Amino acid sequence: MPFNDGENVGAYRIVEKLGQGGMATVFKAYHPALDRYVAIKVLHPAFTEDPTFLARFQREARIVAKLDHPNIVPIYDFSEHRGHTYLVMRFIDGETLKARMKRGAVIQQEVVRIAKSVGDALTYAHKQDVLPRDVKPSNVMLTADGGVFLTDFGLARMAAASESTMSRDMMVGTPQYISPEQAKGSRDLSACTDVYSLGVVLYELLVGRVPFTADTPYAIIHDHIFTPLPLPRMLNPGIPETVERVLLRALAKEPKDRFQTVSELTNGLDAALSATPIAPRPTTAPSVATMTPAPAAAVETAEDGRKGKKEKRRKKKAKPPRRRGRPPGPPRRAKVRRKGSPWPWVAAIGALAIVCLLSLICWASVTNQRKVNELVEQAHAAEDEGRNFEAIDLYHSALMVDPGAIEVYLEATELVAKLGQLDRALDLVLDGLQANPKSTQLHMRAAELAAVMEKWDEAEQHVGWLLEEEPDDATVQAYAALLLMAKEQSCDNARSYLQIALDLDPGQPWAIYGQAVCYLEDGDADEAARTLEDLLHQPDLPPILRARAEDMLNNLEGGSWAAIEREFGKLRERAGDIPNPALRNEFLGILDDAQAAWHDGARARARQQLEHAWGWLEENWDGLGAPLNDQLRTILDTMLRLSTPRPGDP
Repeated sequence: MPFNDGENVGAYRIVEKLGQGGMATVFKAYHPALDRYVAIKVLHPAFTEDPTFLARFQREARIVAKLDHPNIVPIYDFSEHRGHTYLVMRFIDGETLKARMKRGAVIQQEVVRIAKSVGDALTYAHKQDVLPRDVKPSNVMLTADGGVFLTDFGLARMAAASESTMSRDMMVGTPQYISPEQAKGSRDLSACTDVYSLGVVLYELLVGRVPFTADTPYAIIHDHIFTPLPLPRMLNPGIPETVERVLLRALAKEPKDRFQTVSELTNGLDAALSATPIAPRPTTAPSVATMTPAPAAAVETAEDGRKGKKEKRRKKKAKPPRRRGRPPGPPRRAKVRRKGSPWPWVAAIGALAIVCLLSLICWASVTNQRKVNELVEQAHAAEDEGRNFEAIDLYHSALMVDPGAIEVYLEATELVAKLGQLDRALDLVLDGLQANPKSTQLHMRAAELAAVMEKWDEAEQHVGWLLEEEPDDATVQAYAALLLMAKEQSCDNARSYLQIALDLDPGQPWAIYGQAVCYLEDGDADEAARTLEDLLHQPDLPPILRARAEDMLNNLEGGSWAAIEREFGKLRERAGDIPNPALRNEFLGILDDAQAAWHDGARARARQQLEHAWGWLEENWDGLGAPLNDQLRTILDTMLRLSTPRPGDP
């Protein structure tokens, strides 16, 4: 801890530590000269690695300290103590909006008031040419007397001023609330980036959850850039369409499609809520996986709302009909006319209604199938041109139209897995199984992914289902063998399954891979290598299996060191095809650093440089072209796999 309780730091006496974040540690302190409490924020020591940091920090602190607005926590002072750079700010006795949301839903009037107060603070700052770039609930303070303050105003901006290792590695902004352009590392930011972040805060307040969640920050960032926004009304049916439109516009991927100022956003929200209040939402919002187009929990919630409305309409219809015509009186003698039974007509009308309904269902089905086919064709075209993330979005859209499209799930997961995002690929398959619980193909894909990721319980669940439902399938028997081999670290009990699989299909690729593993266990490395070479000559080999087979063969042919050296050579050769000399030299420079680290035995630093190279390819997609970019990334993927530390590695 940089400072201790009771320690004097300049003119301030530390009272207690309040908290710690990624960029700073916060203390409550007392300023005796002015008889008031203050908040002291001590920046992370890593920022001091940059020798010019203090000057940059002071320049940025002066800019932020000039901000004078009733909804912005003011900066009183900044200095350095025992090598620790710190800010002195007003002490706010209250709670964060994040803490407030944990206690339950925020009422509509409060949402509007908070949005207006934060919006006023941002609007004022934007007029001073200052972008906070880190708007989130934990940076909004609420006091008991109704005060709303935006704090940490400019802390991210000051961190960005540093050239330290930490600031280079840290993306300014919090993943759940970051704008797409900020996530891409763009330096040409406008007020629209804060519009987006505030839009995420409002989405969370109104819907009950942030739009994107995932296991890793980079998965969340990817979703902000590429994944369509989960529709608010799908998650909370009580939200009016007018409010949904405000959120959709605020969270548009392209800045030009958003509200251009924060005041436009807050005014639009105020008008929408005034026109149609939000119906009470459930106390707990359903959770949604990041890549699900129409999440199961959300769909069920919306469906429940529709069922409730249908039930109300049914009850209304059940009321006795009001009689019309002549008031009650003595019965009149009526003429009796013979006529046929009405039931044939009733039956005819009912039959006609059924025919019309079936025709409507058929028409809707045909229309949906046509739309799905169009989206899948577009996805194929995007994938062929190397626009992989756009292809994923298109698959995603197709699944929103038809969650039962099993082939689309399979194609989408294959592409996602090819990009190295195995967790997300498995999540997508599991979403497909929610809509199609008896799909053999999806259970197979789930078992395959889970096994590769060493999620044995998940793999066992799907393999067990497959053995019951499809015992005569060669792939199922191969999966059962591989699962036993992985769990028992032995081929003893798996050989019978492998033999059944190969009897059913001599070319079954997973069974052949298992056979190679068993040859290696038996000490016959040459036969294992020959088996793997034959396997790798198979066309249309699953990408995950190809990667595993290549890794195993590389290790057999000289271990990971020799294999990575070969891959460095291949990567340099392909890098020679980069058409722009400046880009080519830049990329080769990154490779030089990676290879030097590898030769020095600094495996972690080498991997970091290889990951940097992968990111560089993403940033320079247009300058390299799709085919070359894909080829370079494929080699990098292999190198990253080979350089991953394994148990027992030094």
